[in-house]
Amino acid sequence: MATMFPCPSCGGQLRFSAEDQKLKCRSCGSLTDVDSYTPDDKIGMDTINTNIYQCPSCGGEIQLIDNDGMEFCPYCGNQATMQEKFSIEGAPKYILPFQLNKEKARDKYRSLTGHLHFTPEGLEDKENIEKLVGMYVPYYLYDYSINDEIEYKGTTTHSTADYYITDYATVDVSVKVDSLKVPFDASQTLDDSIAAKLEPFPMDKVRSFNPGYLAGFFVENSTVDKDVYKSDSLDKAVDYLCGEVAKGSHGYSPEPSARYEIETKLTNDLKYDDVQGAYMPMFFMTTKYNDRVAYSIINGANGVSYIDMPIDKRKMYSFAGKVSAGIFVVLLLASFILNFSFNVKSLCSFSALVSALIALVGAILAECTYSSDQHLNDKGYFQNAENVKAKKIKKPKKTSSSLNVAMLTSLITVIALVIFAVSMQMTGALLGILPYIFYPASVVMVIAALIKVKKGDKNVMLLGILAWAFSIAVRLINLPNDIFYYAALIVAFVVILFSINAIVNEYNRFATHPAPQFLKKGGRLENARD
Repeated sequence: MATMFPCPSCGGQLRFSAEDQKLKCRSCGSLTDVDSYTPDDKIGMDTINTNIYQCPSCGGEIQLIDNDGMEFCPYCGNQATMQEKFSIEGAPKYILPFQLNKEKARDKYRSLTGHLHFTPEGLEDKENIEKLVGMYVPYYLYDYSINDEIEYKGTTTHSTADYYITDYATVDVSVKVDSLKVPFDASQTLDDSIAAKLEPFPMDKVRSFNPGYLAGFFVENSTVDKDVYKSDSLDKAVDYLCGEVAKGSHGYSPEPSARYEIETKLTNDLKYDDVQGAYMPMFFMTTKYNDRVAYSIINGANGVSYIDMPIDKRKMYSFAGKVSAGIFVVLLLASFILNFSFNVKSLCSFSALVSALIALVGAILAECTYSSDQHLNDKGYFQNAENVKAKKIKKPKKTSSSLNVAMLTSLITVIALVIFAVSMQMTGALLGILPYIFYPASVVMVIAALIKVKKGDKNVMLLGILAWAFSIAVRLINLPNDIFYYAALIVAFVVILFSINAIVNEYNRFATHPAPQFLKKGGRLENARD
């Protein structure tokens, strides 16, 4: 098959070179300027007349722009024979060319995964890393402009040897931007939460679309309607401009009342100009993990990365066994050296606290997994504004409630461990206080778990609550002999182990994604053309 990008010197196949930012011949190595080169009639500035390959497993579509073929689906990871069809696709107005080559992307992947613990076997195998492919992902660029003066009351604080000094001033900052392009992914594949982690893009390197930049790369063919992210783009533009105001404020932060006034003025004075389609560069890899898939995505312009990383339970349990044995030896020696012993009844409170913590973590993971699997934070999956409204998809908060609960839980756990350590050093003096702290804390965490879980899978939470209830019941029964307490605590410990195993399983679900199904068609990039 003749190449769409023949070399002017030898007729060989041209590929866009990220290092040279030019077209490079695979045969003779000569370089050709992208803007001065004209490909054959099948590919132009306004339309791409090419082949589209559809995966029979997930229905995902991808354009092969003068590439060497497709041995696996980049969306679901299946090695399947891609079904070929002929198509004429609209071209976007802008493109951000690749700035990293594939070898640098692979090195970036190795550096990110090489130091991680409990990673599944095979992630760093050459065969797996070879699946990393360069692909242009469709985006929309929402264009805004503003010429404004922002005035507010600001403060700055500095200290001397004896005093903290606060200075007050009226700050006047000029905000003038002729073209502020705000990117949002127009892809049904790329989840909005993942796309946000791959930003920012170097917008100064965005170019007018030229098909030469596509030579040697894949192009995703699944897009969404251009109005889906219009309101979100305004919020994103205001956030950016607030940052620009802060840079020009000479260190004077706005007072709390002034922050709202600044955001309101910027929102009212921003002028929405247009929205245009663009192709943004990504290195994309899908790894099968049981019945789900793990994504590894590297921004092809600046190397910002996102990697799904499930846990290998065999490695984790091996490490945990060694650490637990070490802790047991240390505690055993400490009990002889410091001459203290544990009150078996007090251990019920510790068991209740650990069980409640498991229930809360399980509830948070279950809710996050449910939200991810149902695409509740991904407007692009639903393709148009009407479907988004029907599904009641909302923009995620800047600080999620899950994160707040997790931080609170961590704080409680740290405080509990500190108290426990202090009580050990003071022999048994403070040990009796712990149940009065652990039991109320465990009740609070169980209530928080019941509130948080909502529609998520409740198995992990229920196991944690079961162990918690068992620990409470054992303490309340007031058994006649310590041996009964030890037997009951062993039972609670076994339930806790099952709970931890369930947590790891749920985390692995959270850290991966269901195999995608793209049987719907989106709005196409030609909707964003003039």
